[in-house]
Amino acid sequence: MAPSAVDERGHMTNGVNGSHTKGDSGSKAEDILFPHDYVNFDPSLKPKEYQIKGTSPDSKVLFRDVNIFDSTGRPPYKGDVYVEGERIKYVGEVPNVDDIEQNPKVRTVQGKGRTLMSGLGDSHTHFSWNNGDLGALGGLGVEEHTLVSARSAQCYLDSGYTMCFGAASAKDRLDVVIRDAINEGLLPGPRYLANGKEIAVPDGDLIPGITAFAKGPLEMRETIRRHVKELGVDTIKLSMSGEQITETRDAQDCYYSDAETAACVDEGHRHGIRLCAHARARDSVKMCVKHGVDIIYHASWIDDEGMDMLEKAKDKHIVAPGLNWLVATLYEASAFGYTFEKAEQVGYKKELEVAVKGLKEMHKRGITVLPGGDYGFAWTPHGTYARDLELFVNMLGFTPMESLVAATAGVAKLFMREHELGKLKLGYFADLILVNGNPLEDIAVLQDHSKLDVIMINGRVHKASYKEFVKFEQPQPIMEPRIEVKLNNFVAYELDDGTKRTRIGHLDQEKATITPLAFESGTPMENLYQVIEVGEDSIIAGSEPFPLTDSLSVLAPISGRDVLAVGKNYSEHAKEFNASGYDSSDKVDIPTHPVIFTKRATSIIANEEDILLHEGFTETLDYEGEIGVIVGKGGFQISESDAQQHVWGYTIINDVTAREKQRDHKQFFIGKSADSYCPMGPLALPKSALPQVLTVTTHVNGEKRQQGTTEDLIFSVANLISTLSQSQTLRPGDVIATGTPAGVGFGLKPPVFLKPGDVVEVSITGLGTLRNKVVKADADNHVTKRIREESLIPINNLSITNGGLGLTTLPSGKKLNAQRFGTGPNAIIFIHGLGGNMSYYTPVLNALGLNKEDKSEYTSLLFDLEGHGMSPTKATSKLSIESYAEDINSLIEVMSMPTEKGVTLVAHSMGCLVASLFAAQHSDLVKQMILIGPPPCPLPAGGADASIKRAAAVRAEGMRNVAMTVAAAGTSAKTKADRPLAYTTVQMSLLSQDPEGYAKGCTALAGARDLEIDLAKVGNATRCLVITGEEDKVSPPAHAHKLAGTLGLKEARVLPDVGHWHAFEDVDGVAQAMKSFLY
Repeated sequence: MAPSAVDERGHMTNGVNGSHTKGDSGSKAEDILFPHDYVNFDPSLKPKEYQIKGTSPDSKVLFRDVNIFDSTGRPPYKGDVYVEGERIKYVGEVPNVDDIEQNPKVRTVQGKGRTLMSGLGDSHTHFSWNNGDLGALGGLGVEEHTLVSARSAQCYLDSGYTMCFGAASAKDRLDVVIRDAINEGLLPGPRYLANGKEIAVPDGDLIPGITAFAKGPLEMRETIRRHVKELGVDTIKLSMSGEQITETRDAQDCYYSDAETAACVDEGHRHGIRLCAHARARDSVKMCVKHGVDIIYHASWIDDEGMDMLEKAKDKHIVAPGLNWLVATLYEASAFGYTFEKAEQVGYKKELEVAVKGLKEMHKRGITVLPGGDYGFAWTPHGTYARDLELFVNMLGFTPMESLVAATAGVAKLFMREHELGKLKLGYFADLILVNGNPLEDIAVLQDHSKLDVIMINGRVHKASYKEFVKFEQPQPIMEPRIEVKLNNFVAYELDDGTKRTRIGHLDQEKATITPLAFESGTPMENLYQVIEVGEDSIIAGSEPFPLTDSLSVLAPISGRDVLAVGKNYSEHAKEFNASGYDSSDKVDIPTHPVIFTKRATSIIANEEDILLHEGFTETLDYEGEIGVIVGKGGFQISESDAQQHVWGYTIINDVTAREKQRDHKQFFIGKSADSYCPMGPLALPKSALPQVLTVTTHVNGEKRQQGTTEDLIFSVANLISTLSQSQTLRPGDVIATGTPAGVGFGLKPPVFLKPGDVVEVSITGLGTLRNKVVKADADNHVTKRIREESLIPINNLSITNGGLGLTTLPSGKKLNAQRFGTGPNAIIFIHGLGGNMSYYTPVLNALGLNKEDKSEYTSLLFDLEGHGMSPTKATSKLSIESYAEDINSLIEVMSMPTEKGVTLVAHSMGCLVASLFAAQHSDLVKQMILIGPPPCPLPAGGADASIKRAAAVRAEGMRNVAMTVAAAGTSAKTKADRPLAYTTVQMSLLSQDPEGYAKGCTALAGARDLEIDLAKVGNATRCLVITGEEDKVSPPAHAHKLAGTLGLKEARVLPDVGHWHAFEDVDGVAQAMKSFLY
């Protein structure tokens, strides 16, 4: 492969030479040079070489037969790797390797050709980002925030990342504390260089709550010194340019002066600290180069002059573009309320275009560009870090080798520890990942955590299955390579969590385990119809196998449709049937055409479920073991020659029959469709997994009664498919019962029919055995119960909790999402408004400390109104202000809320109507009430009519248009202009609502036009506070003041520059007002 750039010394600055010999432990080949190899930071700026404690010097781990990717630029090579203590002792050829492997003190991993490589590195890390609203991080309690950061650190290590360069912390010492805990061996995480709050000039910040401010050279120097001396950081970040998402700080604007930048660099370097900078703007990049900011983040809008400057100083700077942030913000943020159209409008599409162009040019010129995608935002979540490596290849023209080396050896250079980190070489620290795949061929494999089979840091195994270290007591004979087990023994089952959700798994009959199956995307498979549609080759194991126990509810492999069935399709059975006296068909031994009938879907039961003997219906219950054909490819008028192409596979069927009904009704349907008359299963297998000739055998109470093969059929499977499809379209998943061989009960001499206690077992080659016991039917039997529970009435918003998991059940049977905090004697209940959920109050609870379990004064209850948030709503449930109020009464009981000292209600918007009604109904219980943005009561006719129209719009169009309209109308001008995250949070709250739940909330609000509440009486009995926003159109200040007067208050509390979403727009204002009222 030709080099993409060559400098004056003749070394490659990009690309792979390709001329090196295959690597081994004795290879003397020099490492191939990459751009980072020419970076020479001032040695006085070298960070402390932190050591991670906890690895025993006696620890020994041997990796056998691995594909060694050493991050030197050389191609991978086969060999072994031996680790002692913290470091790599041998690479390639391990002396006396067989003896070492036999040493009981050595843990051996059999690589089996898997790729062993250095752990990955991230050059732009935010441990303290929480995959959500960064604007709220400033108000997040330090205890909770520490846990967030600790989880992020572990997530990096779980993702195969063993080096991370801190790019700003949301609180002063979060990074430092986590770094020190990792190094002490107290927390799992990568090697880390810690940062503090990023430093911005006043009015030049991106998010004020997580920013340190300074203005002018003197303040800058003072802030730098504080970061170094008081906080103990390893690097310091300058926030030099804007960000388009703010809509107030343009990414092309630079907010630092030359003097400020020079002062920061000088002060930082004097203390031995390197600086990094958020520098999207053209001028900010040039300032970084001019004054020596060491690490340049983003550099999106670099111009030709800046590019030339950077190339001349490429030995002193590293660029980390955070590419995934741009890509995800533009194309993947719409699910979180930030649409592509919005991102394009503010400039992200153009920025991505110019950034990619500039980064490609940097790559061409040999400027060091490292991956690190600014993860931890809602649409760039933790755990997806390796996306950057793929983006470098697909968008910037890096080869997979270049991308991988940048993410390993390149980040080691950033740490200034390239002599012991980032490569798989003798003497280096053992920070390793064993990958089940070849990243050079498929770089995306590193995004699949299930393919990271072993993760090691500092010689200590962080992740590995116990099976990696299994040793045999005695030497084992050489065996043939094991054939991969195909996941095709399909079994249907019901999850044991009360939700009635179904799944498809692979049954390992030898181990008696079931492996849950999933689409290749990881989505669990729910039924065999899905398997048939995608094909068994597009199925993966969704999770680890679990034991098959008697408590597991195994289902029929396929259900929900009538079974197509064939009578008299074995010649000997046709003869015994004709002679039995029960045949009312054409009275001939061998039919000239297939005898077709159906069995109702309600007759299908599973393996081990009881066959029901219905007294008064039949005294001639009989069995028929049959081969069930499952259609894979649908079709109409299928020719017999093409029919086998339409077969997916097979299952077992017992065509249970009431013989006298079959005789008396002159047809088969009544006698063969009674409840439980179609046992099916337990397995379904594709035809490729079965022999061409199948044998069916039936035993009753252990006595062999029937046996026949597919070769004995009068009408072949192909003929049946052709016949059935002549006038009807067959569908994938249709089941055809192909007929039964001789030996049924009526064919015995004398006839023997089934009775309670009999056990029928039907076996088919490769499909196992279908076993069912006959029992006397009760009126309330298992089939009747199952059918009685069926309902076509929709329950909206149930899937978000996987069928209701974790919800609270009220005495009425209704399920709501509810949560309780604290153990204090005073009860406080939070009621959100239309389009909200319990998370509306999260910032307020954080600010007041009410979300702590040890809060001694209050017990807080938060819940989602029916149909909102994660609370479901049934179509037959009519919602109203009254029904919401009744739910509160039930929740107080179910959640065991303390009521001896009364209850405090905190309500927002529509929730204020609910709270006021509840207070009027329970004046002896409600002692205090805080109303935030209360609407008029009763609701004016215009407002009620608008709510009805909004409900209709949501039902017709979904939430998008209404959410955008409501968010725009319900927030203040300042929020829309200067609080982008708050504005986005309002949009997200609305967009996350179930459309039908929201529509029912609208109709409940409209019903408030007839709501009569004596508010003056409520005010006399209850201590109240009214809060509104200066620009609240639902609860304008004039209305709020009037309501306050009615409640006996002097006036309402008005928050300046706030609309109707008060807790999102001004959490501090709301919290302060509540605090002064509550305490």
